[in-house]
Amino acid sequence: MKILFLTRYNKDGPSSRYRAYNYMPYFDSNNIRYTFSPLLDNDYILNLYSNKKLRIFTQSFFSIFKRIIFLIFNVKDYELIIIEKELFPNAPFFLEYFFLRNINYALDFDDYIATDYKENNIKRIFLNNKIQKLVEGAKFVTVCNHWYFEQFKTNNIMYLPTVVNLDNYTKIKNKFESKIITIVWIGSPSTVKYLKNIESILKLLSLKYPIKLKVIGADVVIDGVDVELVDWSQENENIELLSSDIGIMPLNESIWDKGKCGFKLIQYMATGLPVIATASPANNEIISNGLNGFIINDINEWYFRLEELILNKELRKQFGNSGRNKIEFNYTYQVWGNRYVKYIVDA
Repeated sequence: MKILFLTRYNKDGPSSRYRAYNYMPYFDSNNIRYTFSPLLDNDYILNLYSNKKLRIFTQSFFSIFKRIIFLIFNVKDYELIIIEKELFPNAPFFLEYFFLRNINYALDFDDYIATDYKENNIKRIFLNNKIQKLVEGAKFVTVCNHWYFEQFKTNNIMYLPTVVNLDNYTKIKNKFESKIITIVWIGSPSTVKYLKNIESILKLLSLKYPIKLKVIGADVVIDGVDVELVDWSQENENIELLSSDIGIMPLNESIWDKGKCGFKLIQYMATGLPVIATASPANNEIISNGLNGFIINDINEWYFRLEELILNKELRKQFGNSGRNKIEFNYTYQVWGNRYVKYIVDA
């Protein structure tokens, strides 16, 4: 079987890496021939993280042009095309339909990109139903949480969580005797805004307890809170999480946030950390509330749940062990690798 993956990014882009490239060993072992053709290159990712908007716009324009040329000469050579989200961001449906008509294609979503097309007044005129139309024409659609089943309302939806490779998480948190409790958040410059939701909580806790906030992959300053900034890399990720005590994932209550995968939680729990997260579809699926972490339904709960874990090392250990077990059985490539292959082969 010959497959073309039209990813959004190359392997350096987290969404493309975790939901496409990392499945390569399973494609290889099942005799699936594959080609990856990312829309955006590594320079785009660097500019995105540096917030260089003009360069981002220019690169986006030329990336779409390159993809059009590629599709004109190559799209017919493959039995199945798997598209990360959409072919052309902010382009109308008819352009994508031109290339996808009479083609077997699948879609993959780890973000609900239809949000922008529905809520932006200008985009809504041209793009409101674009994603639904693409979904309806696909052989299958993989999504990262079950909330999408309600949104798309078709019979071709398949659940595919964003998962980790257990081989990268062989070391597990086993020391809970920290004098300074480190609360960790991992993410990117585009998502660090969520920490603002609990700034006041962290300030209050810092007045009462010896705590530190470790931020991996982004830059933030919170007056009155000891913040440690750490650059993300694959090499240091596990080490930095192991030296932390509690993993957090605050969110908003928007439609966009309902489409998130909760992958931060999976990373924390794979390391053996207890977790606390805002209630959302994915987070509610990943966390067994009161068994491996806490689900927060009200902003005031953040204070009391963080305080509970700060004060109770045995509870941190219990939650951490329980969370690791849940990841092993539910959120790894070892579990999902061949399942994803079956989705593809059965298409």
